[in-house]
Amino acid sequence: MIISRYLVKEVSTTLLAVTFVLLLVFISQQMVRYLGYAAAGKIAPTILFQIISFMIPNLLALLLPLGLFLGVILAYGRLYADNELRVMHACGLSIGQLMMMTSMFVGLITVVVAVLMLWVNPLIAADKQKMLTGSSADSLLETLMPGRFQVSSDGRRVAYVEKISRSHKAANNIFIAEQEKNAVDLTGTPWIVLSAKSGYQTTDPQTHESYIVATQGNRYAGTPGQNDYRVIQFDKYAIRAPETELNSQRQMQEAISTHKLLKHHKNPDDDAELQWRFSIPLSVFLLALMAIPLSQVRPRQGRYAMLLPAILIYVVYMNLLFVGRNLIEQKTMASWMGLWWVHAIALLLIAVLYWRTRRS
Repeated sequence: MIISRYLVKEVSTTLLAVTFVLLLVFISQQMVRYLGYAAAGKIAPTILFQIISFMIPNLLALLLPLGLFLGVILAYGRLYADNELRVMHACGLSIGQLMMMTSMFVGLITVVVAVLMLWVNPLIAADKQKMLTGSSADSLLETLMPGRFQVSSDGRRVAYVEKISRSHKAANNIFIAEQEKNAVDLTGTPWIVLSAKSGYQTTDPQTHESYIVATQGNRYAGTPGQNDYRVIQFDKYAIRAPETELNSQRQMQEAISTHKLLKHHKNPDDDAELQWRFSIPLSVFLLALMAIPLSQVRPRQGRYAMLLPAILIYVVYMNLLFVGRNLIEQKTMASWMGLWWVHAIALLLIAVLYWRTRRS
């Protein structure tokens, strides 16, 4: 028990340090990404930190396997380099016993990752999807930056406001240019240009759709370069707020509960998502078993001798999981084969590593 607690302490300390550093790196990367969305007017700046907080559980589920993998290699590598584990082996601690002691801690991390992947992350993904969808409409004025022309992602709408109130509910000097919905391309097709002195945002009580109500302005409809255009002067004119789609097909699959996927997985996207959710917890256990023989270093090699090969193995393993997921979604690979062939390769590599350890 004393040895077991000592080993768990060494691994857990390294695990927490590695995971914390990796989490900071990936959160910073995602922060830059969504700051770009906010600058482009795709999301409201007020929900930026909420979106980042929603991403933390998903990042933890993906980073804990890597953190545990590196934690075992770094902790046991140091113990091998300092001859502590070699002395333990000489006193009767076998590789099998070391595996058993490590597996108890690894099992706890596996359960945590499984809970995140199977229950927590789908719930958070659904809330995040609703937030992003509602943000584009309910907070349209919050996404506009005063004094700047902002173009939609499809290039069919240009919006400009000179000044926005502090509450982001009203604006002065509004300019909106939008191509007609039945237009096929962006050249030689009618555009609708609206110019108003002021405007505010409102929601239809029946349809719950958001509108921008422009006041005291003009509406121009016609084709650029031609004289046959129509001009309408108005006191009030309602414009439906556009919906910005930030959720991809995969992100929509991530928002489906595991229970629904188990009951109604009738397409390749559902199969790929379901197998992915089970593969990440399984990878925790396989990577930990793989890390034990990889951590063994000779006294003159140093504690970081096997770190680079271990990282390469991890990169190849995770990339194969991503490739397998894409192949299922593209119907290139049968769903029954799924991602299990990647785990089979990992098991084969683990068997080879332990075989070499027993021979050395």
